[in-house]
Amino acid sequence: MGAALRRTLAWSLVAGVALPVVSPVEPAPAAAATAGVSTASATLAGYPVWAHFTDPTAGRDYTILTELQRLIDAAPAGSTIRGAIHSLSVDSIADALLRAQTRGVTVMVVLDGKNAASTDSAIAKIKQLNNYQFCLDSGGGHGCISTSADGDMHTKLFTFTSTTDPNGVLRSNVVWFGSSNLTYATGPDAFNNAITVYGDAALAGGLNANFSDMWNRRHYSGNDYYDSASGRGYYQAAAADAYASPEGLGQTDTVVTRLNDLSPDANCRLRVGMAAVTTGRPQIVDLVTRFRAAGCKVWMVIGTNADGGIAMSQSVYNELLDAGVAIRRKDNVHDKFFMAYGKYGSAYQYRVYTGSQNWTQDALNENDEIFVKMAPESGTTHPLYDAYYTHFNDAYNYGVTCSKSNFPCRS
Repeated sequence: MGAALRRTLAWSLVAGVALPVVSPVEPAPAAAATAGVSTASATLAGYPVWAHFTDPTAGRDYTILTELQRLIDAAPAGSTIRGAIHSLSVDSIADALLRAQTRGVTVMVVLDGKNAASTDSAIAKIKQLNNYQFCLDSGGGHGCISTSADGDMHTKLFTFTSTTDPNGVLRSNVVWFGSSNLTYATGPDAFNNAITVYGDAALAGGLNANFSDMWNRRHYSGNDYYDSASGRGYYQAAAADAYASPEGLGQTDTVVTRLNDLSPDANCRLRVGMAAVTTGRPQIVDLVTRFRAAGCKVWMVIGTNADGGIAMSQSVYNELLDAGVAIRRKDNVHDKFFMAYGKYGSAYQYRVYTGSQNWTQDALNENDEIFVKMAPESGTTHPLYDAYYTHFNDAYNYGVTCSKSNFPCRS
């Protein structure tokens, strides 16, 4: 993106975009759209957190992949990198992993099984690693934990026992996660987000446990991996809490049970940037409509499906529009995040929720996924929320406005 449209959102700029504590600014119309955001930094629960974003409006945007490559290249000899890769075709990431192995880093990667038959040069390089696995299930699925015939290993996750932050400071217990794949079409050619958390040992330990379960191909009856009672697939930490799929069909919805601690009112704001929303998550649709009925304002920007229409089931589309949700369709939205401002308990907070889960049934019940609830921000300084607010508007402000009369919202 050109200099006039791209900038780094750092602490010194927060005051210029900060939202009021009680009544956040609504998304601006396209003519008044804010400048794009590529990077933001914050401190959550005492831990440094960095967010990176891609916006393909002006062409291929390598912001996220460049940062991931930097993290890999900064891992010192004797450290360990663990990566869960849904899809890979970008050679520079594979090259960086090979360089890390050569200099004495232990590199372990699991990949969705569909990559096994790929003839891409990036996959050929992955096969030169000492420790890699393609997840292939005898039933035809591509998951590592999931045994569903339609299941994928859809997680996008890296952990580092040691690497440097963007300021060059050596850190331990580093985790990277988000929506971006390591391909061009669903990476730098799409709207995506990624977060890196530095130093939170509990978060790193939890996500390493999830990686270990994928690496060891641990399966559970009924594909019921997520079990909060036992702590399986449920990783609580200071900077963020993470929740891993698949969850048994007909049980709770991990998104709904994370958002139901928000008490919606007229000051509440919910913004959703999502690649796809289907009928398979009725509890989410019910929750959003309840939020609207309580006065919460809701905006959604949704990706495009193969036929050029919105990637949202028509019945869900109609129900949300009838509830008063503002929906726009935007090409190349691959994000899987939402952000909320509202009353949690007795205090208003700003929260970001992200990870690899689309609002679809397969994401909850059939795929290996992670969903992450970041620690809250409050008061007048909330740089992580502000960055996601700007990233949301980078897509929403230029999307096609949806109505019941123009489904599937092509124009």
